[in-house]
Amino acid sequence: MKKINIVCALSAAALLIMGCEKNEYDDGPGNPGQVSEAAKTAFETKYPGAQNVRWTVKGEHAVANFSLSTTDAESASEGQSDAWFRNGNGVWDMTATNLRIIDLPEAVQEGFRASKYGDETLWTPTGKCDRLERRDVMLPTADGKSIVVYVIGVESASAKGVKTTLDVYFSEDGILVNEVAGAPDNGYEDQLPQQPQGSVEQYLQTNIVDKGGRVMEIDAENGGTEVEALLDNRKLELYFDGGQNWVYTKTDYYRQDLTNGGIPANIVEALKTSEHYTNDRSVDDIEKVETNAANDNRTWWVFELETRWDAVNVYVDDTGIIERPVIDMGQTGGLPSGGDVESFIEKKYPGARILERDYDDGFLEVEILHDGTKKELKFNGCDEWVRTEWEIRLRELPKAVTDAVSKGGYTFDDDEADVVEAPSGKWYEVEVRKGRDEFRLHIDDDGKILRTEYDD
Repeated sequence: MKKINIVCALSAAALLIMGCEKNEYDDGPGNPGQVSEAAKTAFETKYPGAQNVRWTVKGEHAVANFSLSTTDAESASEGQSDAWFRNGNGVWDMTATNLRIIDLPEAVQEGFRASKYGDETLWTPTGKCDRLERRDVMLPTADGKSIVVYVIGVESASAKGVKTTLDVYFSEDGILVNEVAGAPDNGYEDQLPQQPQGSVEQYLQTNIVDKGGRVMEIDAENGGTEVEALLDNRKLELYFDGGQNWVYTKTDYYRQDLTNGGIPANIVEALKTSEHYTNDRSVDDIEKVETNAANDNRTWWVFELETRWDAVNVYVDDTGIIERPVIDMGQTGGLPSGGDVESFIEKKYPGARILERDYDDGFLEVEILHDGTKKELKFNGCDEWVRTEWEIRLRELPKAVTDAVSKGGYTFDDDEADVVEAPSGKWYEVEVRKGRDEFRLHIDDDGKILRTEYDD
């Protein structure tokens, strides 16, 4: 059977290099003395065969870098590892282990190959390949249960010419459970388990755990609590507001659900009436969205369709195709209160109102209303701004841009254009035609054609 073409590094250095945050991981000679006896004892109990142990301290955690003893290093099922223990009481929270490709479970390899990231014409493995084991926050620590995911790094140059690097997470049974763009290289510190609080824990126990599901990750930093879970072999994303009230659940569906009854027939029929639908192969991602009473208990479906130039979302409910619904998520719109994202928006787009935020292909996407125009911002896993995009009419284009189109022998093929702002600059994306050929041009304010995309 075909294997994933990944060369996984065996060095533990990949687990320790800092990315978004610099110089926080202190591995100076004084660190071993700062590690508590509780942490050392817990480590020796959990990993009695550990070799080449080196301790460092990271915030409230003592981190042990080590390797496991094996009779044959070439056939070792585990490579270098970082185990995180709370320095105060020795409670184990997480272990990250560098893997070789042969160590990935077959179910994970199959899940990766079946996902869009397994398409070698679009995505290339970076060599990052890790096993991440975390304390199960929904079960007593003493029972030994843990949550295990496998992380594979991939990269691709998108149709917009932007290099995209993602960490894609798979459960032990090969289900894609998370995607993080531009992830911080901080030894997975951002993946440390968080204990759910109050009504959040009660909701998860009743609606996930008691139904046979598992809570995979909890993030209680983004103006509320975000949860990734698995139930009935599907990934779920749940959001709770700052008052610990459930707001929505998004459930992943798959292309085969269009024909196997997984998606109601009336929803599928409504989808097929969209001008963007050509066939089932054009359907990339599918989500079912269920909301709380504050959002009128609405349920709808989101279909991401691949079109000539871009991916387009089509929204469908029992009434047919609808406009994009807006979820009321509270005052912050689900953004980190006072954090990098909110501060960036306030500075770059003063007076902007946050309409909605969502995740797509590992990016945080934030829709704002600024100067009467809806704009979509994209941020990576380090909360770094990647780009902003919005639509304008052709009559709003600078004269230098329209002149560049005519001088190049092109004619406009659409009555709208996209404005794009990014750290590298600003440009306009226009759809044009020359003879029988169709193109998308990227043109700056001075009328310089920066990029020509041919529709083949």
